[in-house]
Amino acid sequence: MSRKTALRIRMLSNELNRKVTEVLKEEEEPSSAIQMRVLNFIHRRNNGNEPIYQKDIEQEFDIRRSTATGILQRLEKRELIERTSCKEDNRLKAIFLTPSGQHQVKENISKLENFDKLLIQGISEGELATFFRLLDKLSENSKNIEINKEGRRDA
Repeated sequence: MSRKTALRIRMLSNELNRKVTEVLKEEEEPSSAIQMRVLNFIHRRNNGNEPIYQKDIEQEFDIRRSTATGILQRLEKRELIERTSCKEDNRLKAIFLTPSGQHQVKENISKLENFDKLLIQGISEGELATFFRLLDKLSENSKNIEINKEGRRDA
């Protein structure tokens, strides 16, 4: 019996992405999933007192410069981030969350923690530990698979 593991994981991933987008939906102008991930990334890095630059966002999310520019412009327009010139190089702009951006991130973290609790309802600690071990093994196996030009695994 073919279990189609990768397909099932992809389907679950799509389902979870849709649900997370629903959970994070806002009343006023809604944020896209990538905008929320960018805000969370800035929050994590800024709490470590690390300056964030557009190139960091481009690398973290593997997105083009134009895509990052558009995301940052929308976040800045909504007053969730601000960009300030660096003392060392005026061409570089450090990115920081505004108080509104910090509030948004904290609200999102709370919503996502609640979502996670609901998601694992009825699943024991042992089952979760097994699940995460299996995810790690699947990830490792995936990294070790080399695909040839015909789309088949090389021995």
